[in-house]
Amino acid sequence: MEHYLRTDSRIKLIESLIKPFQLQLEAIFENSKKEGHIYWDSVYADDVEHIVGTVFIILQNYINSSISDLYPELSKLYTKYEMDKKINNSNSTRIELIISIANYYKHRDLPTDLRKDTVKHFDNLGIEYKYLYDSENGKYFHKIGADSPVFSGLSCLSDSWSLNNLIQIVSEWRENLWLNENVC
Repeated sequence: MEHYLRTDSRIKLIESLIKPFQLQLEAIFENSKKEGHIYWDSVYADDVEHIVGTVFIILQNYINSSISDLYPELSKLYTKYEMDKKINNSNSTRIELIISIANYYKHRDLPTDLRKDTVKHFDNLGIEYKYLYDSENGKYFHKIGADSPVFSGLSCLSDSWSLNNLIQIVSEWRENLWLNENVC
């Protein structure tokens, strides 16, 4: 008998939530293209970062909920983030990067250091996330807009910046999670 949570009932909701973001992303890209991309840094990048950052938060929730379906007592969810394909022969998986981008986006405006588990994957993949303004005292802002690690991370996960590629990544990961546990 199959476990009642084995069927991925969330993925259709995730697809329907993300579809408008993909459409908006495509519309912004089209406008930017018509204008020769001259306003990308000054106008469009900030809006797109909000769109894409929100999608990463949605995916983070899906990932964590998927883990809780299979491991309701597990408190260290991050141990299951490692159960995915590594990115470009690095030590970071696609799921770890998705989680890091979501955490970055949520905390990028705070004047505090990001958690080590968030920046570990950025450092591992060579994704810059700091803009130094006082190198003598180690003070910095988190990069936003066109220089945001949200975009660098998205490029690692999808060459075409397709949000549907991200859905496919998390869906495959969830399926493999169940298969690796041999749960009916």
